[in-house]
Amino acid sequence: MLKLLKYEWKACARICLPMYAAVLLLAVVNRLTMTDQVQNLLYGIPTVLMAMLYFAVMVAVFVVTAVILIQRFYKNLLGDEGYLMFTLPVTVSQHIWSKVIVATVMSIIATVAAVLSIGIIGSGSGLLVGLGDVLAAIWKSFTSDPNTLFYTLETFAWLLLCAVVGMLFIYLCIALGHLAKKHRVLMAVVWYFVLSTVFQFLFMFFIMGVGNLPFDSVWMALANFFRGIGPTATIHIGMITLCVATAVPGAAFFLAVRHILKNRLNLE
Repeated sequence: MLKLLKYEWKACARICLPMYAAVLLLAVVNRLTMTDQVQNLLYGIPTVLMAMLYFAVMVAVFVVTAVILIQRFYKNLLGDEGYLMFTLPVTVSQHIWSKVIVATVMSIIATVAAVLSIGIIGSGSGLLVGLGDVLAAIWKSFTSDPNTLFYTLETFAWLLLCAVVGMLFIYLCIALGHLAKKHRVLMAVVWYFVLSTVFQFLFMFFIMGVGNLPFDSVWMALANFFRGIGPTATIHIGMITLCVATAVPGAAFFLAVRHILKNRLNLE
């Protein structure tokens, strides 16, 4: 598993990491071009050109990252490379998790790089001071109220689960599209829109159905229960419930992808 992660990380990092470094460098350059001297140079054309270049690279950060991560799953497991990959002494589950873990980490790095670049442009030389103030405020909130730390960890856990489930959903659509005999990439896109629409309708009907259930006594009992345990415990229960509700469909996506790769795979 560690060798799979190492191989996958190298394949993605050699393309993505230089791009993330480029967006940070362009952010620094853009900050320097925002001075009055540069803005008055050649009617501000250098400033405009650098801003356009920064925007283009920023878009490329997310687009190229998504394309690379999807392409790695498709070509590495469903393409010609699949003949070699599935002969390795690892399980199908390990193949899937190596892709998911690296994809999630790479998505996080891309987001951090984008946020930092925006912070550099917005605060310039005061970025480090601003980050120090933010970190100091966060640490103070953690030490003064331990529940804040738990809220933060639960929120990050939920966001991490959302990223993992999102990747598994994309992999499921790709695997389903691969079952078609022709136009497999197109069918993967079709599956993505079909399943997304179905899940949106199911979620909407679930919310409407739960809200209209004639269980007034149940709702009152729940309200009394949450009032009794207090707001702190209520928030913890709510976050744990949200994490579980997110993980359940993720587990279903994983099992479906694993079943297709293990029992229905056709590399022809």
